[in-house]
Amino acid sequence: MTSIEHIASRADVIINGYAVSACPEGYRVDNLNNGVGAAVFQKDGTLIETNMDDIELQIAVGYMRNAQKYMMA
Repeated sequence: MTSIEHIASRADVIINGYAVSACPEGYRVDNLNNGVGAAVFQKDGTLIETNMDDIELQIAVGYMRNAQKYMMA
């Protein structure tokens, strides 16, 4: 199984190619479209770590906020 398949299979929610998963820190968002973009957020939405550019990060933040209502974390 490739890493993208592995990330997608463990995701709690997938929105438009972004996998959102609960993690000990809060939430992790992975861009499945390019396979390298990732961001980690605290439960309150504060960014902890990312390698995404500003535009990709804003997209990820929006998807993370939308996914929160479907996640039990």
